[in-house]
Amino acid sequence: MKDFTLLGRRKGLPFEHRGAVTSGCLVFLILILLLGYVGFKFGEAFWEYFEVRQKTREALNWAAAGQTKSEIDILQKVMAKVREAGVELAPRSIQIKQTTDTLTIRVSWSREVEFPYYTLPLKFRVTQSEEKRWHRGGLIIK
Repeated sequence: MKDFTLLGRRKGLPFEHRGAVTSGCLVFLILILLLGYVGFKFGEAFWEYFEVRQKTREALNWAAAGQTKSEIDILQKVMAKVREAGVELAPRSIQIKQTTDTLTIRVSWSREVEFPYYTLPLKFRVTQSEEKRWHRGGLIIK
């Protein structure tokens, strides 16, 4: 007499294929975690880039407004603002170019993105220009 249990009628894949599905899912999860880790590391570096760009813009707005400022004052202001973003710059990595009407600041630096067995050097450069408002009063928004 046969046993009338429903052992052969399981939902899903047959019993032989269940291990393959689990290991495939595990490989997929490991791949997703690895991509997330790499994205996080690069995200930190580019977040720093955007912070330095913002701090450079603040220093440029300060330098372009108000009274005439020397290049040394502008250089010190840029270095102080960028230091707030957590980046230490040497004076040679900041270039200030002035014409009669415009002021341009170029900041360059490098950062290393560290992985367990590899370090990737990245180089960044921010160039921003502003029209000088010296001797014309403050900023006028129309």
